[in-house]
Amino acid sequence: MSKKNTDQLFEKLNGFIKKYYQNQLIKGSIYVVSILVIFFLLFAIIEYFSSFGVRGRTFLFWTYIFINLFVLYTLLIIPLLRLVKIGKTLNYKAAAIIIGKHFPEIDDKLLNLLELSEVSDANATLIKASINQKTKKLSPISFKNAINFSLNKKHLKWIIAPIMVVLIFIISGKDYILTESSARILNHNTFFEPKAPFNYVILNKSLRCKQFGDFLLKIKVNGNAIPDKVFINWGKSNFKMKSLGNNEYEYQFERIYSDLSFYLKGGGYVSKKYTIACLLQPRVVNMEINVSHPKHTMKQKEFIKNKGDLVVSEGSRLRWDIQLENSDNCVFVLENKLLKGSGKNSFTITEEIFKQSKYSIISSNNNSLVDTLSYLIRVVTDKFPKIDLIQSYDTINNIHMFNGVIEDDYLLNKLEFIYSYTSNDSLVKSTEEIIIQRKSLENFLHIANFEELKIDAGTELKYYFKVWDNDGVNGSKFTKSQTFTFRKPSKEDWIKKKDLQNEKTKNSLSHSKLLSEKIQKEVKALNKIILEKKLLSWEERQKAKEIIKKQKQLEKHIIETQKNNSKSLKTQEKLNSSILEKQKKLDELMSKTLNNEIKKLIEEIEKGLENLNKEKLKNLLDKLNKENTS
Repeated sequence: MSKKNTDQLFEKLNGFIKKYYQNQLIKGSIYVVSILVIFFLLFAIIEYFSSFGVRGRTFLFWTYIFINLFVLYTLLIIPLLRLVKIGKTLNYKAAAIIIGKHFPEIDDKLLNLLELSEVSDANATLIKASINQKTKKLSPISFKNAINFSLNKKHLKWIIAPIMVVLIFIISGKDYILTESSARILNHNTFFEPKAPFNYVILNKSLRCKQFGDFLLKIKVNGNAIPDKVFINWGKSNFKMKSLGNNEYEYQFERIYSDLSFYLKGGGYVSKKYTIACLLQPRVVNMEINVSHPKHTMKQKEFIKNKGDLVVSEGSRLRWDIQLENSDNCVFVLENKLLKGSGKNSFTITEEIFKQSKYSIISSNNNSLVDTLSYLIRVVTDKFPKIDLIQSYDTINNIHMFNGVIEDDYLLNKLEFIYSYTSNDSLVKSTEEIIIQRKSLENFLHIANFEELKIDAGTELKYYFKVWDNDGVNGSKFTKSQTFTFRKPSKEDWIKKKDLQNEKTKNSLSHSKLLSEKIQKEVKALNKIILEKKLLSWEERQKAKEIIKKQKQLEKHIIETQKNNSKSLKTQEKLNSSILEKQKKLDELMSKTLNNEIKKLIEEIEKGLENLNKEKLKNLLDKLNKENTS
């Protein structure tokens, strides 16, 4: 057949295929709308009268979605793709069969024509002639007429019928059956409280609570039929609410630490689920403090965990490592001074502390909740060193001796002996460092001989000790001892001193003389009694003991007088020779008084007093009396 006739034939077939898919879209649209409405009605009515829970409504929702997606894809999407020639479309032979069924005069002629056009050119002349002949017969026929769009009107009943049902619900005022149930299907994950003859009213302004706080829930029941009891369910358990009268109830939640959900039950009806929002409380969950004491304290570093109140040495370096929770903002305040702020849940701060201080960690969050922790840092200040001493004077060697104790709260650093005097209208000052072991507590002994100093007689010399500590923060501190005074005596001072000593010696000798005379009288009296008696009685022996006791007192008194006199002999060289000679003679006299013969007599009387006869005792007492008077 000619090329022109062939093109016209295929153009007609293409037009038929296009109209075929357009008709499919029209019919599919009608069925899609009808199925959407029908299943909407069906599921809405089922849900309304069945009052499904969350699971049942979820099943209806997704079933409705999947059915309509399937219908939409099958009846609309596929024909639309075929219309734009995507995917496997209707071929010419299939189209010829459809056309042949619609036009009896064509029957299978169009199909035969298409098959002849596919035959090889072996008998080309005869085939072409046959094709041309068949083409001329089919040319007057319009293939598009095989598709009649108006025939789809009969399918509109599937839309009209469900729409009429919807209109009936609306007109009758029962549209809520469709609207409420469909709304519940759309919100299938939401719990809907079953219709009850009463309703619960939450009296609290809001269902919000601070974390770890208590929450008192208050409700009121309104309606025609009020239940006798109301229960609250949370944590998979039911609890009876406390009745307050007037249909009001309350229940106390304690230490809420996270969002808490509950529902109410009464008269066989269950409320929707309520949730108490837990407002997370900002707080410090961990605090680590590293304390580095000053080096001079010799203290080890300290690690303190979750304890804010501190006792540290003056000048200590502190480092806080702080971990927070539920915090959007945090500040560190030391003595009303903001040191650092942070929007993170952790931060570190370092500071040196020299005095007692207060500090606070203030954290807050977007829930308008604030947590404040306040602590106190007590500071142990470096104390001044201490010194205690006793001064003694050796009159024989003319030296001053100091026996003392020095102490510090940490370590001692230095000990000095300082003296000063005025010479030729100028102040002369001298410092002598005393070697110490630099411990915290030490004893020391120091000797000073001011006689060796070349100072004029009558010159006044002042002296004291000064002890230093090892304070590495404020600098080494010192403490002074009391100030002592030494005055170098003049010749007149020596004479006055000697006169005073001589007076004391005279008084002491006078006392010794009186005691000696008393002993002599008692010896004479005892001897007289012994002569009158044949035997010694207990009374005579006791009187003898008293005489011996007084004789020993006399001896002791004379020894002390002699000792004091001997001590002053060294100083006599500064006096004239005549005074010195008198002092030496007095010393010799006292030595003579304390002769060995008297000591032997006293020992002999003591040893044999119990066994001596009166003659022997009388002889010994006579000898003692003779020695005392010689």
